Amino acid sequence: MLCNWLFNKLKEVNIKVLGLNGWTERGHDGGASLIVDGKLIYAVEEERLTRLKHAYDTIPNKSIEHALNFANLKLDDIDKFYIGWDYEALYSMLNKQFLTKEEVSQAIFGSDKYASKIEYVSHHIAHAYSTFYPSKYERALAFIIDGQGEYMATSIFAADKVNNDMKLLMETPISLGYFYAAITRHIGFRSGEEGKTMGLAPYGIPKYYEALKRMIYVDKAGELKCAFSIKKEGKDEEVASLQKWEELLNTILPKNDTPIKEINDNIQKYADLAASGEKLLEDITVALIKKYIRETDIHNIAIAGGVGLNCPMSSLIESLDEVDSVFVQPASNDGGISLGAAIYGAVKMGDKVDIEMIPYLGDEYTDEDILAAIKKKGYKYEYHEEIEKEIAKLLSQDYLIGNYQGRIEFGPRALGNRSILSSPIHEETLVKINNLKGREVWRPLAPAVIYDKQSEIFDSNIFSPYMTKNFQVLSDARDKIPVATHVDNTARIQSVTKEYNEKFYKIIKEFDKLTGVPVVINTSFNLRGEPIVNTPAEAINSFENIKLDYLAMGHYLIKRK
Repeated sequence: MLCNWLFNKLKEVNIKVLGLNGWTERGHDGGASLIVDGKLIYAVEEERLTRLKHAYDTIPNKSIEHALNFANLKLDDIDKFYIGWDYEALYSMLNKQFLTKEEVSQAIFGSDKYASKIEYVSHHIAHAYSTFYPSKYERALAFIIDGQGEYMATSIFAADKVNNDMKLLMETPISLGYFYAAITRHIGFRSGEEGKTMGLAPYGIPKYYEALKRMIYVDKAGELKCAFSIKKEGKDEEVASLQKWEELLNTILPKNDTPIKEINDNIQKYADLAASGEKLLEDITVALIKKYIRETDIHNIAIAGGVGLNCPMSSLIESLDEVDSVFVQPASNDGGISLGAAIYGAVKMGDKVDIEMIPYLGDEYTDEDILAAIKKKGYKYEYHEEIEKEIAKLLSQDYLIGNYQGRIEFGPRALGNRSILSSPIHEETLVKINNLKGREVWRPLAPAVIYDKQSEIFDSNIFSPYMTKNFQVLSDARDKIPVATHVDNTARIQSVTKEYNEKFYKIIKEFDKLTGVPVVINTSFNLRGEPIVNTPAEAINSFENIKLDYLAMGHYLIKRK
């Protein structure tokens, strides 16, 4: 927690902005982000606190409470509340009137007295601010790709930090997010499981590419086109869009209704569909980026929106000769909307926003909290002053370890503080972890690598601290990390430095000393269908149910009974 002198300082500063996402209808992945005098103090997703994945149709009450408690502030201390959806604009599109701000204030805060402090932010504007300002670029194309905002689904902005300008270059209701979600559902997964489609694609070949390209494409003028359009008749167009996509995809092959537990001849055509959808997504986004680079002479790209979590797409964009670099915000999905709303608000209020996007932004628990949880469950425990060395030693002996340290990550991917760790050296570990977590055995696991040795293992030295980019595993390193090497010889990596996560860096460094491999496997610490663990008690519960070998929490280590 922040120390007392900083608590007092926070009360004295000029501008305190709380960004919010989450509502009782059409709400998902809500949360809160607190910016104080241009600095990001706290950010959390509501699901981590309610334990309900994606926090559907939920006001982010717990996120608000935890953000204020963390900074020792009260609601009255906040200057403005910025909400990352323009509900008034959305309802006006339907010729309806949204609630008054007094009613919204009452619903969110239990009082109408904060009505004058509430402001709405267009959804895609919130996404754009969420990625541009943390990117540290002076100028960039902010590329927003998701299911949809109030109506628009794909947009590009010319962002200029010097002039605090976010100029809209293009927007369209044609949704690449719904396209990829439809592919995902047709393969036999559920909406929200697009990561499985991304993992399945390398097992296939893009044999349906041309058929899909007749349905959604970029024309010769560089405009995104689709074989159908959906009128604005409801609060969102998701259901209508997915129904239309299902009709179109049925002309290619029937929808799969069996679980994909392994890759076999019966499943191959769906792997081919995944490969086709992935390639088309990549080609469309590349075409759009190239067009607006030509028009603006801006060569840095900042990506957000749920589709931004597609690692092969972002990496392909970054590989273009026309592109200098790509930044993908770690909470690129709607979990990051509260952040974008807060940044937008701080900038509009005249703050100089300066964010180093180190993603460990949520709750933290003390060794005393951890020990109390251990004792309550009746575990014998060991205390290690240098627990990183003990974790590394156990990993080198092929034990599976739950690692619970410091503040929880912001975004959907565990980045070392709420992670399950393993050695990457023995191939059977892939099957073992996937079985324990209830994952399909063909799905890849991600490596975390100490950044100073990244180029010894992967074909790129691009800093990738959020697991948002794919790199090729070097041919002479594949035998060293078979657990992390996907079928196409790629890996979705996390670059680890002392500056971003000193404890995690020390673990991998010690593991390298023991094994000669500067990589560990890092997958999220959660039960299937649940959010990533937040509290010590949740960590112990998941440790028990997943049947991990050890759990390291703070300086304490416990072993499975």
